[in-house]
Amino acid sequence: MRSKSGQSRVTQLDGLRGLAALVVVACHMVSTLPGIGSAVSGNRSADLTTAETWAVFSPLHVLWNGTPAVHVFFVLSGYVLVLPFTRPGAVRSWAQYYAKRFFRLFLPAWASLALAVALIAIIPRSASPLQSPWADMYVTHPSAGQVLKDSLLLLNASTINTPLWSLKWEVAFSLLLPAYVLLALRWRRFWHVKIGIAFLLAVVGALMDLDWLSYLPIFAIGAILGTERERIRELTQSWPRFGWFVVAAAGLFLANAEWISPEQPIPGVEAAVTAGATLIVLLFVSCRSAKRLGDAAAVQWLGRVSFSLYLVHLPIILAGVTLLRSVSLPLALAVSVAASFVAAELFYRYVEQPSHRLSVAAGRAVGRRIRSAARPESRYGPPVRAMAEAMSGHRG
Repeated sequence: MRSKSGQSRVTQLDGLRGLAALVVVACHMVSTLPGIGSAVSGNRSADLTTAETWAVFSPLHVLWNGTPAVHVFFVLSGYVLVLPFTRPGAVRSWAQYYAKRFFRLFLPAWASLALAVALIAIIPRSASPLQSPWADMYVTHPSAGQVLKDSLLLLNASTINTPLWSLKWEVAFSLLLPAYVLLALRWRRFWHVKIGIAFLLAVVGALMDLDWLSYLPIFAIGAILGTERERIRELTQSWPRFGWFVVAAAGLFLANAEWISPEQPIPGVEAAVTAGATLIVLLFVSCRSAKRLGDAAAVQWLGRVSFSLYLVHLPIILAGVTLLRSVSLPLALAVSVAASFVAAELFYRYVEQPSHRLSVAAGRAVGRRIRSAARPESRYGPPVRAMAEAMSGHRG
């Protein structure tokens, strides 16, 4: 389904982004539990109950596995950001794009960082046997240097508001978008080959443990899928339900490949997660049932506030757990998650939406400046132009 506001927005992908954000929230909520948190922080031989074992080392883990959710974010960013530049007759103004993207990404990130620092000042984080070792890792006392470093969104995020780590790659992709658009629009007959090469690079990055080579190709996969969306729809429109069931099963299995057993995962398993995330996005692009799920009202709300929810939830969960864990950890998590949803709506209304409006205004201002600079009177100035006209008249 297309949005009413424009032809380039695919609403079910907003819903998928919301579901991915919900999975990240679930990941951080469940990871604060002592047993499960020990397993996800590296101790796969931790003493788990039967229920915890099923939650961690079974397909159920995909319901709260944050890693593939972030890979879905990256594929979606690649898919969505190329759309305005691949429509027929699209006019590319990279200066306008960069102005808009700066305000769209940085202002909400800075506001979430300020919120995290404020919550730590009010409710200082501390280690406790009542929470998991995973939660203990986020105990920090923010310094000005940490805050400044995190605010750049170009370096590895500290534990003040760790979800900012993924924005480092969103910013890198945003800066490199002209190259991604060029790649997506060239050699279009070989789109499947380009996706294969991007995936191969992600495999090499995962095997060599190179973050930039693991993550940046994921955006390329999304960009190529977005550019070839009509071709892909034509190829898949006659697929039977069973075919889409296989795609969904394969996508979920690969997305959860890191947690199929207590054994250490094979090297390069993150590339399998990328493949799973790609299949999940393909499902929501072309499968009617997935489209209906993505367009459901509650899922659309999640999509609308997904960026805000992603930015604010972890500092709120950690503050709630610190405050209420001595009473009841499940109660602390329930209160924290509810507060995260409320905060996400408020953050969306009073931070993200104004940032978006400011980004649009900045883009228009840059566009006007570019058009003004291109006019002769702007280039030479009114006095010079008037003198030239007078001299022309005198000659006549």
